[in-house]
Formats: sequence, structure tokens, C-alpha cells
Amino acid sequence: MIKPAVLEEELFIVLIPERKDLNPALKLQKDISEQYNLYEGGIYPQLHITLDRINKDALNSAKNIIRDISKKIDEIDIRINNFKCLQIKEKFLVLQVNKTESLLNLSNKLHNRLTELGISTIDNYNEWEFHMSLISNQFAKNKIPEKDLSELCLTLDGIPQNISTKAKEIQIWRPTLDPEKKCIASFKL
Repeated sequence: MIKPAVLEEELFIVLIPERKDLNPALKLQKDISEQYNLYEGGIYPQLHITLDRINKDALNSAKNIIRDISKKIDEIDIRINNFKCLQIKEKFLVLQVNKTESLLNLSNKLHNRLTELGISTIDNYNEWEFHMSLISNQFAKNKIPEKDLSELCLTLDGIPQNISTKAKEIQIWRPTLDPEKKCIASFKL
């Protein structure tokens, strides 16, 4: 089992998809967020795929690894087939991301290099589930009540959602919604 992130100690390496192809997901995220007044100032969690997590003090090493890998990557296919609810510490409504060959190739290269240097904080990477979080109470100003989130999960879990897009960049993030503070480094693909 993969341990939950320790937000005070870790940074996230994320894959950023082309936004234009995510309109159905963005609309649903906005509708639910507005219904529950989840986030301040209309700032929603940016849709992304977390590829790995690292210790904060390993930032420079991670930058070098990502810079090297991103130069050798042509295109990353992202395909989504359905909604799924993940229950980690809190419930998350997510889009389950298929393990395409290009996504697996990138993520395995990245994780292997990070592991070789001892800076990945994910032990059981073979259990890692690629997903895009639509709704999470983690950074919400007004959390969705447990009962309502459970109902949302029951309603949407497993509903087909066919989205196909490409990744445009890899970023290193701090665990915050604040767009001014979130992104530490960005690498175009």
C-alpha cells in the first residue's frame, strides 16, 4: 500500500495535460465546486497526473533528472475512461487515467532514476494509480460533507468518460492551490 503524502516534507512531480481536451471534466469540476463553494476566488485544483513524489531537499537533483528525461520524450498519450472515487485519508473524486505505453514509459524512467538517487518517496510504485483529481476536500475552504461526497462518489463512480489528450509539460509542485506558489519548475515536452 502506498502511504499518503506528507505535505510538509514532499514535493510532487506532475504531468500537465492539454487543457482544451479536458472541457467535460473541467465543467464538472466547476459545477461541483460552485455548488459547495469549495475553493476561494474560483481557483480550482489544476488537472494533472502525479508521476512521483520527492523529498523537498532533493529538488535540484529532481530538476536535473526531469530536464534530462524531458528532452528524450516525444509525446505522452493520456486516456481517461471513467470516474472513480479514491479513498485515501479523505475521499477524492478522480478521473482514472489509463496506463498508456507512453505514460508508463515516462513514469517508469522517472521513478527508476529518482529511486537510484534515493529521492522518490514512493516505495510501492507498482501500486501507483494514475488519476486526475477533480474534487478533494484537502485544500477546500468549505469541505464537502462526508455524506454528500459519498453520494457523489456513488453517482459518478464508474460512469464512462472518454477523454483523450496529450501531455504538454512536467512540473514540480508544492502542495498548495495558490497558482503563484505552486509551480517550482517546469519542463516542456
